[in-house]
Amino acid sequence: MIKGNKRTTGLIVFMIINCFGMMNLNGQDLQKHEWENRILILKTKDKDSIKYQKQLEAIGNSINDLAERKLILYQIIDDEYEQIDFKENQSTKKGKVSPELYKKTLNEDEAFEIILIGLDGGVKLQKTDILLIEDLNRIIDSMPMRQQEMKMKKLKH
Repeated sequence: MIKGNKRTTGLIVFMIINCFGMMNLNGQDLQKHEWENRILILKTKDKDSIKYQKQLEAIGNSINDLAERKLILYQIIDDEYEQIDFKENQSTKKGKVSPELYKKTLNEDEAFEIILIGLDGGVKLQKTDILLIEDLNRIIDSMPMRQQEMKMKKLKH
């Protein structure tokens, strides 16, 4: 009976290790941004959709605001993603979206979705319509961590 338990425990440990390995190989690990960056996920099934193009345009016109708010963008088209760091103003990573991200965060039934994840890793906003940058800034600026960042910035100047 003890041998069976050890074998079962070994199998479970092996499966857990493989799952974590697959998550890193097949997709992005959003937890690496926790307490460092806020995450904006922009997902579409059709890169030519009007909503997606308008949202991209709004984001493109607000790079400085987004960089100041420590945002990393994950542009997701179908099952592919591109990570963009606004501070660097460049694409930093591309790959496949992990099935775990779809299960935990994304709504597979929606053709367009925008999601804001805070520094603490929690979903702060999830919507299927275009997000005005003014609204995004207002939401972020009302967060306690952002309030603290703004106070620190004022003290430095």
